[in-house]
Amino acid sequence: MKIYNKLIIALLLVVSVQTKAQSPSYMEWVERSATHIDNNNLDSAAISLQRAMRIDPANENNSVLLLNLGIIQRHLREYEDAFISFTASLPNNPIPEIVLHNRASLLVELGRFDEAMEDYNLLIADFPEDIEAHYRRGVLFLEENNRTKAEADFRRSEELDPNNMYTKLSKALLFKLDNKWELAEMVYTDLINNETNSDPSFYMNRAECYINSGKTLLASADLRSVELSQSENPYYYFLRGRVRLDQFDKTAAKADFTKAKSMGYDESIVDEWMKKAQ
Repeated sequence: MKIYNKLIIALLLVVSVQTKAQSPSYMEWVERSATHIDNNNLDSAAISLQRAMRIDPANENNSVLLLNLGIIQRHLREYEDAFISFTASLPNNPIPEIVLHNRASLLVELGRFDEAMEDYNLLIADFPEDIEAHYRRGVLFLEENNRTKAEADFRRSEELDPNNMYTKLSKALLFKLDNKWELAEMVYTDLINNETNSDPSFYMNRAECYINSGKTLLASADLRSVELSQSENPYYYFLRGRVRLDQFDKTAAKADFTKAKSMGYDESIVDEWMKKAQ
């Protein structure tokens, strides 16, 4: 799976052009890293970036290399190293908002919600029109059971751009919290139909809506459509377990719930559904 968008690869190539005249060896390692990224050879890409920075530790472009290194390390599940790289990348970085987004989402993944909240606060203070930051901070407020502050962030997203993907996701999330499953389903269908590259999470969230609306066959179809890409996602197995339970296949449902739990899905939620599969 390719993990880099064109922006990140382009940044590496820009660095290589900027440094060609001053340090061919540095440039060579940067170019090798870009090639490894394009070929999804992540270990080799990380080594290339590290060697470039060792050759010229004072190079002004190292902040961009550290950002890329952190993204690679995160995908290699070297989470603490990724955090260190993102933090080291932040000073004098030409794209601090991208660094903060990456570090904040990593902190959420690690369950370090207070630190993630600090990063989103910084993002919104410096980039008040960053809709994604408002959405993600709103989600963290919901984790704290502070719906009032969450809705304030979601309203701000609506003011900035009602057609933005994250604004729509905000609406869908509130619909789900209020058990308005068919309204949430409509939002995810809109995202699937209108976003250029539909994220697999859109299908899984719509599947959840279908399940709670009694549309088991439609839920099953959505899950099948993302099966290959979600083999390491515990949420996928939890949802498939619910579908199988609705189809009266308790044995398969229990197997999926067990898989979801073993992969880190919320134990209390899984245990509740496991009882229904007995």
